[in-house]
Amino acid sequence: MITVKDLSYRVSAALNLKRLSFDIRPGGITAILGPNGAGKSTLIKLITGVLQADDGNIFLNHLPLTYWRNTDGLAQIAAVLHQQHTLQLPFTVKEIVMMGRYPHFKTRETEKDHRIVEEVMQQLGVHHLSARNVLTLSGGEQQRVHLARVLAQVSGPSSGEPKFLFMDEPSNNLDIVHQHTLLHIAGSFARKGNCVLVVLHDLNLALQYADNILLLQSGSIKASGHPETILSDDLLSEVYGFPLSIIRTPHCRHPIILAGLNTEHQKQLSCNHFKNQEQCPILS
Repeated sequence: MITVKDLSYRVSAALNLKRLSFDIRPGGITAILGPNGAGKSTLIKLITGVLQADDGNIFLNHLPLTYWRNTDGLAQIAAVLHQQHTLQLPFTVKEIVMMGRYPHFKTRETEKDHRIVEEVMQQLGVHHLSARNVLTLSGGEQQRVHLARVLAQVSGPSSGEPKFLFMDEPSNNLDIVHQHTLLHIAGSFARKGNCVLVVLHDLNLALQYADNILLLQSGSIKASGHPETILSDDLLSEVYGFPLSIIRTPHCRHPIILAGLNTEHQKQLSCNHFKNQEQCPILS
């Protein structure tokens, strides 16, 4: 479990995170949403200890982040996928993924470490690239390799306490198949009793996969909770400064967000207006 109490941080003269308080419970994906400059990446960096808050407290599994900073245990239960990867050395794909297992062994990798690495490479569809120089891969392939690395870090037997997976815009550079594969894997990890916190720009991906939403605006929490409960046309349009419409159709298990519709057009796309899938312009 992640608990944030009265968290404050000055980013710049134009942006401050202002006394944020919330809980993230294990068992589901929590997505941080909001426009550019809302403070999403800064919040991830504060929770993972990359930045130090000006005020407030952060607890992981009921222990303060200051405690975790002074131990080697955090790297065994928490992994972070950042937006950018600066590694420029010609490691192979398997060597990169094995780096996720470094916190778990003292001198060299074990048979269990190799098994976990093989499993996550299969999951992310990079096993066939295992001997390739990572610098020769496309941006999307490199992103999947680093996803495999962080999954390897938090895979394996649990001590009974939740583990943590933090991802900052993980769908960058990924095609549509791998975007959904990633979030499906993250959801499976969460349902094992773990916490997943992810920054997303794609609102439709958030509606499809997130169990909870933190919607940020100018460094404050504008709304939080289950996406279908808290999100509305007016709220999204206000936060993003652009007309956004939530469309519900019986042919989808989750709502769809469309941009730039006026009210009359939105009514015409109401799910009850269409008698079958072929008539619906969203699905046809």
